[in-house]
Amino acid sequence: PTIAGPAAAIAEASEKIYCTCPDVVLCYTLGQIFNKLTPILEAGEENGLPPGHGLCSLQQIRAGGLAKGIIPIPDLVLTSSYYCDMGSKADELLHERYGHAAVYADGSMDSRWGEFPDVLPERVEFLGSQLEKVLDRAQTVLGVEITTEARHRGALRSGQLFGALRELVDLIRGAETQPISIVEVEVARRLTSGSCSRRFMMDGPITIDILNKEVRERVAQGTAVVEKGSPRIMILMAHFSDPSIMRMMENIGLSIPVTVHTTLASRIMKKTSFISGEDLAEEQLERGPFHGSCGEIKRAAEAAQEFHVDGVIFNYIFNCRPIAMLSHLLKQFVEKETGIPVLSLEMDMYDSRTYSLGSLRTRVEAFAEMLRAKRSYGGT
Repeated sequence: PTIAGPAAAIAEASEKIYCTCPDVVLCYTLGQIFNKLTPILEAGEENGLPPGHGLCSLQQIRAGGLAKGIIPIPDLVLTSSYYCDMGSKADELLHERYGHAAVYADGSMDSRWGEFPDVLPERVEFLGSQLEKVLDRAQTVLGVEITTEARHRGALRSGQLFGALRELVDLIRGAETQPISIVEVEVARRLTSGSCSRRFMMDGPITIDILNKEVRERVAQGTAVVEKGSPRIMILMAHFSDPSIMRMMENIGLSIPVTVHTTLASRIMKKTSFISGEDLAEEQLERGPFHGSCGEIKRAAEAAQEFHVDGVIFNYIFNCRPIAMLSHLLKQFVEKETGIPVLSLEMDMYDSRTYSLGSLRTRVEAFAEMLRAKRSYGGT
């Protein structure tokens, strides 16, 4: 689910409910660990989402996983129809094929430029009512009662997850050298947004706490994955299924302490309880991406300054409408407002067949050389 709050409450309603993004799970297992994702993508292309049409490869993974029987047919699909509009259309196709129930959270990202971070009360009310609709539908289809207590527990466990992630981000930000690869940081970040089973919600904070302990030890020992003094950059987010892309950037001498989406996920939540859909809607809109293009762009500029990076690589997904729309506007805004150079790097975050490591390396190496030269000449 794009907004994980309702899923956390649903998972707390019964220990028999498993709520997750199965396509993301396949990216990190069959993709990152075993490098066996291509047959799943091909199965998705053969089952309703053909190649060459600019379709979301993450949705192709979902379709392929269902076609191969790796992903079980769900009892209910929760999906957004306004941020990830291609996701809702793909789920509609899968509903026609497999017959599962689905509920769509509608909304609007047409905020006026300059409106963010203010949020119109009407937008909070509307999105809140949509999230309540999700919970009502879940109760009917799954046969559970999502009580106020379940909502509270879900919010509490989510807060613990985000708090542990924030500690990890702060540890890396304060380190003299980058102690672990951004690949590992992003695995931890996915834990806060990709799965909401009750077992995970209980074990997730403990898992990240163990990682944080090991990172503190590496910081104390001066362990580094890139050379001291390397240019620091921020990227949009790490590749989901191919760790070699991020390793390439680190191997050519770029320190990547943080991603834009990690800074958004690790923002301290103002509310520690989730009673109504409007509570969650307000929290999500204030983070930026669900507010509109202006929100995500301004949050990226804030994060670049907060982490004192030398450059930004906006490695945008060419087949994702809300992200691809920002590709050049974000570059113009961040460079004008902060003076930090930005490289707009087109790629596919889930499918490595579209862009080769070599072609991406050529552009990143040139950007890295420019950042090193800028440092040598005193930042001018």
